[in-house]
Amino acid sequence: MTITQIIGLIVVLGIALFCGFLIVKNGKKNDLVKWLLLFIFIAIAFTWIFACGTYQNTEYYDIGMRQIGLTDIPYLFYNAVQFTTDKICFLLALGALYGVLSKCESYKKLVSNLASKLKGKEIITVLVTSLLFTVLASFLNQTFIALTFVPFVISVLLTMKLDKITAFSTTFGSILLGLLGATYGGEAVVLFNQFLGTAVNTAILYRLIVLVVGFILYNFFTILHVKKVVKEKKSNDLEDDPFKVEKVDKKAKAWPVVVMLVILFVFLTLSYISWEDSFGLTIFNSFHTWLTELHIGEIYPFKLILGSFAGAFGTYLDLTLNSTGLFNAVAVILIVAILISLICHVKLNEFIEGVGEGCKKMALPIALFVGSYFLMAIAYSNPVVPALNNMMFKNVTTFNPFLTTLSALLSTVFSQYFALVTVTVGPYFVGTFASSVDIIHTIFTTMNGFTTMILPTSGLLLIGLSYLNIEYKSWIKYIWIFAIAMLVILLVLYTVMTYI
Repeated sequence: MTITQIIGLIVVLGIALFCGFLIVKNGKKNDLVKWLLLFIFIAIAFTWIFACGTYQNTEYYDIGMRQIGLTDIPYLFYNAVQFTTDKICFLLALGALYGVLSKCESYKKLVSNLASKLKGKEIITVLVTSLLFTVLASFLNQTFIALTFVPFVISVLLTMKLDKITAFSTTFGSILLGLLGATYGGEAVVLFNQFLGTAVNTAILYRLIVLVVGFILYNFFTILHVKKVVKEKKSNDLEDDPFKVEKVDKKAKAWPVVVMLVILFVFLTLSYISWEDSFGLTIFNSFHTWLTELHIGEIYPFKLILGSFAGAFGTYLDLTLNSTGLFNAVAVILIVAILISLICHVKLNEFIEGVGEGCKKMALPIALFVGSYFLMAIAYSNPVVPALNNMMFKNVTTFNPFLTTLSALLSTVFSQYFALVTVTVGPYFVGTFASSVDIIHTIFTTMNGFTTMILPTSGLLLIGLSYLNIEYKSWIKYIWIFAIAMLVILLVLYTVMTYI
């Protein structure tokens, strides 16, 4: 690194720290946007300081400076939207579903009755719900599927007079916790195995340990917070629920909506767990083949009705892997929204109004999510991370878990799309330290979950905080002790795996 680059780096980091201080001190309005823009600024500045590079297997190649200029920004935005298309559609479909449900008296009755029955059982409700979301995120190959029932659960928790931090930590926070301890699911594990050829059971025991320890520690702090909220009885955060339930019709029946939501849960859960790859179950593949091959003469009715993208349960992964990503889930959610409106006698005008209102309420979460992928687009088109990795490991001949942790942290800070991490620095680690694949796998997947849970570059974190109108500072104030404790536990685990 030249003297000019060192000075530039110091200046950039100094400005970043100063901007961060100003955000913490004065940044209540548009707090999340400011934090995200700060990291985007740092990423752009890095392209003016460091040369870009790439790994071909274990060999590093310097490809020179690739500074980002003004005319590069629209192209980067295009890349961000391209990589998030299925997730944007999913969030819009989710907004449409809950916009319609908010017009449905049966749904209002369900939320009201459930909140009333669970009142006084706040701790057990929070623990069971957190466990469900954590396990789902740990097993689902598309984390966004776990978001399907988050608005419903948040409405119940806030109606119970719990605060929005509790609602967030129980739902979004638990999903992020599931990524920290991803076992058979989570995009990080799925993509690491796909791109680097590791097996589904690689380091599964260690990730399971992280999941269990993380869940216990995380919910220890959650219980303390819930007890405080229940004791003070001051929570009135219902207004921050985008789909809050009011004016319940006592004559309405909740069971029609319950049936439809249960069907939706079962269908989506079955669809987005990798049954064959993770557990060797081929029953869903066989059933899909049998169903689509049923024919009357030369007509295949189910194949025509389902469409060409309707794969077997467990095969919906990601568009870059030549599969359908979340689009199948989008279709099912919209069908359920239509069926619920028909069953609950929602008028056409109310249906259209509900869809419009629901999509509008998802606008800010979607914008922030796309912004997080704008950061990824910078790392994709201007690969500075491999250059930074090469600086750290240039003279390293034996595996170092702490340097690897730092590399994993840098990689995932600038790229929420884990496939980019695996193809940029993954080959170097797997090729150079082949005897340490288990620990490498564990470090990269758990650090991906850790940064996703903590940093304002995390698309999922930004979606959740913006959904409930929570400042990033408030989340850090809530989570910082857990974050430090969990980081220490992870470093101890990495040390044990490497040296003992």
